[in-house]
Amino acid sequence: MNYSEILKIRAFRDLWLGQAISQLGDAFYYVVFMFMVKKVTGSDAMVGYVAALEFLPYLLLGPYTGVLADRIDRRRIMLWSDLVSGGALLVFAGVLLFQATPPAWLLLTMAFLLSSFRCFFMPAKSAAIPALVPEDKLLVANSLSMTTQNMMPLIGLGVSASVLGLLYAGSPKWFYFITIMLNAASFLGSAVYIYRLPKILPDRDKVEESAPMKDFKEGMAFVAKRRDLTVLIALLTVFRLMVAPFFVVYIAANDAWFDGKPQNISWWEFSFFSGMIIASYFAGKLTVKRPGLWFSYGLATVGVTVAAMAFSHNFWLFVLWNVIAGLAIPPADIPINTYLQISVPDAFRGRVNAVTSMIANGMMPLGAAVAGVFVARFGIAAGFLTMGIGMILACSIGLIDPVFRNIRMPETSQPSRESDIIDPCPTDESVLTKAEKATTSVP
Repeated sequence: MNYSEILKIRAFRDLWLGQAISQLGDAFYYVVFMFMVKKVTGSDAMVGYVAALEFLPYLLLGPYTGVLADRIDRRRIMLWSDLVSGGALLVFAGVLLFQATPPAWLLLTMAFLLSSFRCFFMPAKSAAIPALVPEDKLLVANSLSMTTQNMMPLIGLGVSASVLGLLYAGSPKWFYFITIMLNAASFLGSAVYIYRLPKILPDRDKVEESAPMKDFKEGMAFVAKRRDLTVLIALLTVFRLMVAPFFVVYIAANDAWFDGKPQNISWWEFSFFSGMIIASYFAGKLTVKRPGLWFSYGLATVGVTVAAMAFSHNFWLFVLWNVIAGLAIPPADIPINTYLQISVPDAFRGRVNAVTSMIANGMMPLGAAVAGVFVARFGIAAGFLTMGIGMILACSIGLIDPVFRNIRMPETSQPSRESDIIDPCPTDESVLTKAEKATTSVP
């Protein structure tokens, strides 16, 4: 695997550089924003409500984001997403200059608006990558993308845990203002590189100008007839319902079990992303034949680490569990994402990404909204245990279903239109090898 070779492709390099800058800003912002909500309101429930509003746009706008990514220039979608997100954060930072303790309604509004702008970016980006690199370089491109996606937060969290931690001790107002300004600058910096990209138009014979709902229904129908996609969505729906309360419980644990400093959360996240960086690099070297199995076992490992946090009132145990969880995610995510990029035709990529995100994230606002109330009633340990066990049970969906656990990484060239699709997960026993038949009865 040679990252320098893939970075010689200028279009992919520009997309990669833009996202590296943006993700560095996000690393400062997200932890600080949720920490600010808790400190300003003093309420775990409010942290949950803010998290719920961050997830809600993916449910409400999900159908349209995918349709748009399959109808117009994907570069233009990403560019406007960056510009509007950066502008919104500049306004928010300006408010903080005059009002160090923002009202709860502003925090709720900001969470909803920023996610509304950002939810258009990911379907466009996911659909764009296969158009920028050769198919045989997709796994390497995805590996580099995830490695960078985790490296930037690692750097940002290291700064948050040291420099910004000292700044918070001296002046919470400037601590909040600087981190928000850094994220605003990162979006605008990303926009510079996105602007340099060529047009990335969806590979479609014809786009009907007045039929976006028809496009969405076609996307839903495409997903419905693919057993691998429906099982993946079912698994992700339950898994993400369990993930949704995590940061609420995390912050509550920091306050109750540790000393409540933002540095603690930054160092735990730092350890998590350290594990992801290491695993992302090696995931690009893997030869994965059954991405469904890797995905299920990888996310189940994450569930085990979250459940273990219920019994870990020690800072370094939290570090350990975060490292292990970080190591487990890339070997699960990179192969399944590469599989989807190859097996889904270009004309459907945006909609499949959006439909999957919309359905899988549909329960996340509920999970986040009730998290604070759940922790107040049943305790922090019960929160970690419920999430961890729920994640493990979610992964059993992928292990139980014989079609999903036996999906194969396609070896044919990627289809460009629906008529070119080769079924990557046949259910007819006549086309399964003897070894495949044997494994269908062994989770």
